Amino acid sequence: MGFFKDIKKLNDQGKEMREQYPVQDQLANAQASMAQANQMMAQMAASSAEATAAMTNGVDAFATVTTAQQTGAMMNFNPVVDLDLLVMLPSGVPMPVRRQEVVMQMYLSRCQPGSRLKVKVDPANPTGLWIDWATPA
Repeated sequence: MGFFKDIKKLNDQGKEMREQYPVQDQLANAQASMAQANQMMAQMAASSAEATAAMTNGVDAFATVTTAQQTGAMMNFNPVVDLDLLVMLPSGVPMPVRRQEVVMQMYLSRCQPGSRLKVKVDPANPTGLWIDWATPA
């Protein structure tokens, strides 16, 4: 009779676990996380296309980091950083730009507020820019 008692005990434990951790909530959380990840990837792909255009057709400029904050996301073990930049266009007009950028760990020190970065700005799309992390400004 101990076998049937153990099966009943396991069945009761299973019911209790289903009540404490509903599958529907876990599925909804997983879908929300996936939607957020897809949105971030689409945003990064769009900014990558803008950066490529700026790199090939852009003019040299400088940007000053006003704020920088890590998002908590990582790509190839490099953090994704929210950057607020003040870009000085070649015409002398300052323009604020906000973007998410994957920053290699060795360049994270350049993301501090007040740091100057060398950038290339696309004249057709001033918000599209490419940051030259390797060259000091």
